Amino acid sequence: MLLAVAPARPAKAQPNARFAPSYLLPVDAAWTSVLDGSPRHPLAFDCERAYAALRTDRLVALDLATGEQIWTVDQRLDHPPVAGDGVVAGVSGSSVSGRRASDGTLLWNAHFDSRIVAPPLWNTGWLVVGTGAGQIVALRGFDGRELWRRTLNSTPTVRPAIAGDRLFVPLADGRVVVLDLGTGAVVWERELTGRPQGILVLDALYVGSTDNHLYRLRLADGGIDWYWRTGGDIVGTPIADLERVYFSARDNVLYALDRRSGARRWRRPLPGRPADGPLRVGPVVVVAGISPTIDLFDGETGLSRGRYLASGELAAMPYVVPDARPPLPHIVLVTGAGNVIGLAAAGAPPRLSFGLPPEPFLPRPTALSLSELVDWFPPRALNEPPSAPASLPLSAIGDGLPPQPPPRVPDPPQ
Repeated sequence: MLLAVAPARPAKAQPNARFAPSYLLPVDAAWTSVLDGSPRHPLAFDCERAYAALRTDRLVALDLATGEQIWTVDQRLDHPPVAGDGVVAGVSGSSVSGRRASDGTLLWNAHFDSRIVAPPLWNTGWLVVGTGAGQIVALRGFDGRELWRRTLNSTPTVRPAIAGDRLFVPLADGRVVVLDLGTGAVVWERELTGRPQGILVLDALYVGSTDNHLYRLRLADGGIDWYWRTGGDIVGTPIADLERVYFSARDNVLYALDRRSGARRWRRPLPGRPADGPLRVGPVVVVAGISPTIDLFDGETGLSRGRYLASGELAAMPYVVPDARPPLPHIVLVTGAGNVIGLAAAGAPPRLSFGLPPEPFLPRPTALSLSELVDWFPPRALNEPPSAPASLPLSAIGDGLPPQPPPRVPDPPQ
């Protein structure tokens, strides 16, 4: 597996452009692992391992430090696996199973009356799935025990999101529904004119839609602060820094908008169709599709910061290892041919460490661990029915946010 790095020159219109130090360039291939088949879905990662669901109906675990294949089990997955807290979970048809991450041992199975139709979500012990019957179900990832379920009469379009004590669900009927994470009670919902895509939750919600718009919605009630129209459907989940929100669309353009006003800061045409939303690593915005090319842009100016050229088409977006330190790689690439490549900072001359800076996204809701709401370790027989979830009236929930001045609310697009 060969990897070429081709730094791009600054545009002639700005010959004196100056950039913040890059956390990405240059890199070397630290290891390459050849899988026994091409990946069916994007890989899942935890702090030690990567997990690949192959088209040969096998689930493989790789050591992130060396690329060595640790274990392999026979299992067909209909959606990308998820991992965390020593467990890797996968969906097959109408069931979801949890395996011990260290050796692949099956820990539990949970079955439903209809197929699971969206990628599962794992976050701080919570495992959330959406079924074809229009239900959202929250499970305890440690043992698969059901905590609550909520019927929303529509199926999720993409993976939901968790922030603080809220669960944010994009639905196929155009609604964004916010649920209380502890009980499943509906806090508020907002209907868009297209199908919502991935949701970024910061001081507001940033969500793209198949109506070719990116929306900023208020955390308290889902009111529209602003929206921006593009020439194609929004792809994946937006990203943001302190000043700008970045997203890509099927008009093959990368956009940067002011987070608060929605004004355009810059736009850059892309050489191909993006496969997912962009990534942000320090001052660099990373965009990739199925082609071998990975493009890097300066977040402030939109100017090119360089390009990775892999020897084959990519199967998924690159994965950036958080706070990577040797022997862990900094970036992991996966090709359609089944090659997994770990990239680390070039060995010489000495370079800046790659470690990610602290996230400046304020105010971000604090994380709510599952252990704060449920007893993690009570014994339970395998066939014991789940207990009925507690419910609260909406008036008792509140939004936990300080009063906001009424912002300008434009009319929704027609």
